[in-house]
Amino acid sequence: MNILKEIAAYRESHGTTYTIRRAADKAVQRVFGTYHRKWKKLQPDEATLQHQREHQPDAGLISVVIPVYNTPAALLSALLESLKAQTYTDFEAILYDGGSDREETLRRLDAAAKEPRFRVIHGEENRGISGNTNEAIRLAKGDYIVLCDHDDLLSPEALWRAAERIAQDQPDLLYSDEDRVADQSQRHIDPHYKPEYCPDNLVSDNYICHMSVIRKDLLEAVGGLRSGFDGSQDHDLFLRCTEKTDRIAHLPYTLYSWRELRSSMSHQNLQKCLDNGCRAAVEHEARMGRTCDAAAVNKEIRLWYEIPKGATIEALIHGESEAACRACLGEMEFLSPWPGMSAALITGDGAKRLRLINEAAASSQADYLLIIEAGVGGMNRHFLREMLMYAQRDDVAGVTPVITDEKKRILHGGFALGTEIAARCINEGMYATAGGWHDMMNKVHNVGAVSCACMLVKRSNWIPFDEDFRGGLAAADLAMRQREAGRRYVFTPHAQALAEKSEWLLNGRQRDAGDLAQLQRKWGELTDPCYSTRFIGKKANYRTF
Repeated sequence: MNILKEIAAYRESHGTTYTIRRAADKAVQRVFGTYHRKWKKLQPDEATLQHQREHQPDAGLISVVIPVYNTPAALLSALLESLKAQTYTDFEAILYDGGSDREETLRRLDAAAKEPRFRVIHGEENRGISGNTNEAIRLAKGDYIVLCDHDDLLSPEALWRAAERIAQDQPDLLYSDEDRVADQSQRHIDPHYKPEYCPDNLVSDNYICHMSVIRKDLLEAVGGLRSGFDGSQDHDLFLRCTEKTDRIAHLPYTLYSWRELRSSMSHQNLQKCLDNGCRAAVEHEARMGRTCDAAAVNKEIRLWYEIPKGATIEALIHGESEAACRACLGEMEFLSPWPGMSAALITGDGAKRLRLINEAAASSQADYLLIIEAGVGGMNRHFLREMLMYAQRDDVAGVTPVITDEKKRILHGGFALGTEIAARCINEGMYATAGGWHDMMNKVHNVGAVSCACMLVKRSNWIPFDEDFRGGLAAADLAMRQREAGRRYVFTPHAQALAEKSEWLLNGRQRDAGDLAQLQRKWGELTDPCYSTRFIGKKANYRTF
């Protein structure tokens, strides 16, 4: 019955069509092993593993810390066997047992204690996952700590890949891609190919998870894990680590699998996990100088930030005619009014339009600029406020809403760069309520670029469009220059608008040939830190097979 309630709740928040599609996708993975077959093909062959054994990176001792409490012997054995199979040899595994009284667990720990790289410490009491992990960290001898749950599985090259990156770059925190192992079939399912470090993704959701490797000095500096956040203790820890360092690296390999267990805390007490995640996000933002509230909405962390009082916005409305621009302005003033909002109406095509936008931006005295195409309308009530919450930051290049057609199918949710035709709308054509890959479209997150059709940007962060472009790809060029300036784009699903397909939204496959050539000359092959290169590149729909 609980499963039926979960399905009903999922359908209510994601829509019937996507619920059916998602259920079918899960069934295909579980029954036919579609992803499991791909996972097997991606595993390193014996020659690769032997090469790794013979060529050890100079990374020093790595400590794997494992909190244990009455873990079923079969799960613990699987983890320990995966550690014994590691191709990197300079590691120790510290198993801190929080006073287990389950005989099979104690027997397995006794056997583990005989292994040369394993250290088993028996505590007098169960300190919980955070307390037990902290005790293991305290006793670790390595300069780097690998956080590992007692029922995880590591690929044979997991520590070697981490050591390789440590030897190259000495990051303070690194993490890998992951997947899950189905409880019954033991098939690998639900891959999670992650972006490079994206701060807004992390505030909204703990996408880093495991396998995570953290410099011990950093762990000690932030005070380790906090027991008051159990269920979201890793999320809280990662947020605190990012306050101390930006030396964060992503390993684009599936090095870790977590087990799909109904007994896990995320299944047994999801609300507590979400509440602790909200509290971790609010405290993190406060330490960053940003005041906000947070609540769990449809199983997501939803934040509301304070915004600057008296902030002024100028709408730079561009279109084919003045009448169309005035209609857009009137609709926005009616649906999502902003006190004292001014407007500049811009008409013209191609490079002329971009030049006029640049001129209007240069002459504006407003705090914020809303670049918006005349065909965009149907804004929700707090359209401007939702974007302003993020645009106020100095590190934000611009904010985009979700733009849909009248049937609520996505026309723009940010661009992924480096796709087959330079830039593609993320999840184009999917119903906005569906959520998509790891429910990304229902969460605030970073994107590689946003459309000239609609973005809100702090005027002091504005960079003019390159007027050598004639159309929507000018936004891709702008994104690359904003990235060089150290800024990121933000997508928020909580600001919503309607539109029809247009060249500025880069819908479909049509691109201006001259703009494509210009983009290639300036930047070569585009990259996107917010969209994994492991996805199929024809569309930006997060497809993995």
